[in-house]
Amino acid sequence: MIASHPTARTALVRSIVLFSPFLAIALAGFAALLSDALSGQGTGSIVGSVLMGLVALLLGYQVVQSLRDLLTQPVEREGLVERRWSRHEFMVFRNTYVFVERNVFRLSPEQEIHVDLGDRVRVRYHPHTATVEALEVVQRVGARDNE
Repeated sequence: MIASHPTARTALVRSIVLFSPFLAIALAGFAALLSDALSGQGTGSIVGSVLMGLVALLLGYQVVQSLRDLLTQPVEREGLVERRWSRHEFMVFRNTYVFVERNVFRLSPEQEIHVDLGDRVRVRYHPHTATVEALEVVQRVGARDNE
């Protein structure tokens, strides 16, 4: 059973489009605060520039990793689902994650229903962001073995 996520590349593009404007704003704020700190006009500018620099670094990392994934081919990995969990993000969205061969993958709802703890799966994903393109259950475990 292959549960594919045909919008994996779309998710990468969406990530770039979503985070790039915030990165530009953070870089502009960092530049403004840094120029104030270097000119000696504000004592709070040093702390602000450090904080804004960290925000810009995190946003830049996300954008660069998504760009790298767009330029590379997906890779495949096979292994056991060692851990499976769900959590709510922003108190609204429920995401399901699996831990396979030292990698954490976030599954779409279509993929989530096919995978149980202990299943042997083959995951096709983009290596820098771990965006799942396809998930195939190679061997089931337990009661679902004879489906």
